[in-house]
Amino acid sequence: MTAHAPLPWRRITIILNRPRGAAFAAPVSLPAAPARFADILPAVRAIADAFQSEAHQAMAGLDQPVTCSCGCDACCRHLVMLGETEGLALLRTLRTLPEDHQSRVRARFQAGLERLEAAELTPDLYATFTREVHNQRRLGEMQTAYWELQIPCPFLEDGSCGIYAERPLICRQYAMTSPPAACRTPFSAGTTMVKVLPPYDLAGAAAAFDGQQAHASRALPLLFCLLRESHLNRRVFPVLEPEPMLARFLEFAAEHYARADQPPYDKERP
Repeated sequence: MTAHAPLPWRRITIILNRPRGAAFAAPVSLPAAPARFADILPAVRAIADAFQSEAHQAMAGLDQPVTCSCGCDACCRHLVMLGETEGLALLRTLRTLPEDHQSRVRARFQAGLERLEAAELTPDLYATFTREVHNQRRLGEMQTAYWELQIPCPFLEDGSCGIYAERPLICRQYAMTSPPAACRTPFSAGTTMVKVLPPYDLAGAAAAFDGQQAHASRALPLLFCLLRESHLNRRVFPVLEPEPMLARFLEFAAEHYARADQPPYDKERP
């Protein structure tokens, strides 16, 4: 992993004008010097968290509270797809963990990959994330096959996320109002899961943005991050002023990853 020098930080409040509802304000931390998109991910995460907090309050007001809680870790066995920038950030987070914690996480990565190999799922999964990431039917098949293997996220520690503050955007966007028991059989006939949808898919936008412009989505399964480390380290990302970069990202997300046909916090029944 390439060494990463600490950056100076500053605190600002961003105002996001939405097509429906009141303008959205969120305090975020940004580097105080030119940086890469991976360096402003803390700000993107803060915005995702603020959206989710607003969603929880909205659903509680409808007497349909979010049922996710600490210790409910069924979602930590799903196929989690990350953009390359988030993959790099995840590897950076791994390097900051104490040695014994790193060793446990690395062992879980290896154990998960071995289970994929034993199930002969690795080639299909690799093909899906490199060539078929927008093929919803194929992705759904891979999600089901991955779920059946019950591979826990390498960062799962005693039923809780071991890197909660740095967890991926897709994890931050995952919330249910259906009974927790439904999350244990998500692909079974007769199971109804009700998911809260944030107004913007920031995880999807982050997989298609390099800090300067949009590109074809570059995603990979979380479990493949260590395998792809050398590839990810060869990727060159623009070094830009953080505030305009965040503004460009939010404009891109609003234009291409907004749930325009739904109220700000609607629900989805898979």
